[in-house]
Amino acid sequence: MEMALFGLRVLAVVALYAFFAVLLWALLRERRVESPALPAAQLVSLDEAGSEGRRYEVQASAWIGRDPNCLARAEDEFTSARHAQVLWNAGDQSWWLEDNLSRNGTFLNEQRITRAQLKDGDVIRAGRARFRFQMTDDHDGETRA
Repeated sequence: MEMALFGLRVLAVVALYAFFAVLLWALLRERRVESPALPAAQLVSLDEAGSEGRRYEVQASAWIGRDPNCLARAEDEFTSARHAQVLWNAGDQSWWLEDNLSRNGTFLNEQRITRAQLKDGDVIRAGRARFRFQMTDDHDGETRA
């Protein structure tokens, strides 16, 4: 009887180690799966006449505002310190614009928004500052044709 119990204990330990080995293999295999590349995008400042100014390379997210830490800076008293944010949503594979509870609102193509999906060529207005959202090919900074 003691030999049978000893055999069952050894079998349980072997089964436990086999389970951990399979679990570790599955975790390591899943880790090697690469996530899709983040598409490159830019915010291009626009003056009152619509002429292009400075270009800002957007990574996964970017703030628009007066704060010195914002990627797209606006020297405008009608723009909040952190007025709005451009974000990449990996779930639906698209860019979004979100207002940050700004006093004067955030506008996308002259429509006031709280949150809206961005398309290539959309114009964002935060206070009096305007920016064009542009998708770029790869990360070379060239805009799509």
